[in-house]
Amino acid sequence: MTSIELRNLTVAHRGDRPLLDDVSLTVPSGSTLAITGPSGAGKSLLLRVLVGLEDQTSGEILFDDAVVNAAGPRARDLAMVFQDYELHPQLDVFDNLAFSSTLRRGFDKAALADRVREVAEFLAIADLLESRPSELDDAQRQRVALGRSLVRDAAAYLFDAPFSAQATRVRTHVRSVTTQWQAENDRTSIFTTSDVAEALSLADLVAVMHQGFVHQVGTPRELYESPKDMFVAGYLGSPPMNLVPAVPKGSQLVMPLATMLLDDELRDRIGDRDLVVAGIRPEDCHEAMSPAAASISDRVEFTTRIDDVEWRGSTQLAYLGYEIEPDVEERLEEVEDLLDFDLFQSFLVAELAAASALRPGMSIRVVVPRGKVHVFDPETGENLTLPSA
Repeated sequence: MTSIELRNLTVAHRGDRPLLDDVSLTVPSGSTLAITGPSGAGKSLLLRVLVGLEDQTSGEILFDDAVVNAAGPRARDLAMVFQDYELHPQLDVFDNLAFSSTLRRGFDKAALADRVREVAEFLAIADLLESRPSELDDAQRQRVALGRSLVRDAAAYLFDAPFSAQATRVRTHVRSVTTQWQAENDRTSIFTTSDVAEALSLADLVAVMHQGFVHQVGTPRELYESPKDMFVAGYLGSPPMNLVPAVPKGSQLVMPLATMLLDDELRDRIGDRDLVVAGIRPEDCHEAMSPAAASISDRVEFTTRIDDVEWRGSTQLAYLGYEIEPDVEERLEEVEDLLDFDLFQSFLVAELAAASALRPGMSIRVVVPRGKVHVFDPETGENLTLPSA
């Protein structure tokens, strides 16, 4: 299988911002990369440049350390599933699944037929092999387009939102059998998705993109536990990390709901900043009387009232409101305008045990492990709690 490397890939735009901005990524041979980000982040364009359908303004594309900038789509030998999942209307499902493979010289007809039936079986389209695309619904057509790529032998595989038309219950199964097939065949694969949970579950590596820029690449755990910047922190997670304005005052960090002691190292990193943003994941919040809270010695603790409760079956979300000073709110709005993304709210979300008897209006005491609190520079987005590179 093929390794893929992008070096400083840029697609210029006539406006203020490049469509792709100095993108560098490495996908080792046989591994899977998920690219996630909001709509318009540049995910689809990146795949189209990679496959050779769009030209980059600058930068290099390498397959197995060989630059392929000048190679056309056919020479790059990449299988790609497009968002519109177009099929050949004159062909039945069987021939659509086999079509790309039949374009290659010397293919084994019997082996190809066996592979088509195997892929059709696990994508739940085996009983549709004699049907035409016009007889299928959108979810079935998308699975046929997905299967066409899986049947084919290619240097690498690109999947642009390949599960978007699937119903929620079916989507998990289709995703699972697809990634399992790719892994068993040791295939290099790149998926795009706007579904954060999907990105974290399907890939060896995840790249978070926004505004044509890759904010961070790493394993799902690395991105979730150690977000490099404020956008990654606020984008990943369901619900995402709470981003709370905080004012450094000597050895303390004063937040709307709580005050946290700063160790010397973090205080030095904050320096002379008069405003930072504290990041707290909802699942790191615990009721003070819970067994989990009792085991936390180095803690941030506060008491407030619950504005609302959202029941989720296995857990429940408590919404804890707070006030933001007008001048601070103005600075945060400038950050959101620059990123073109909503990061900040005037409430903190705590994900608590389902057994807790929570109701709006009641008082609650919350404990957060101090080591779980991230601190960000609101202007650069830098995570100040991470060791400097």
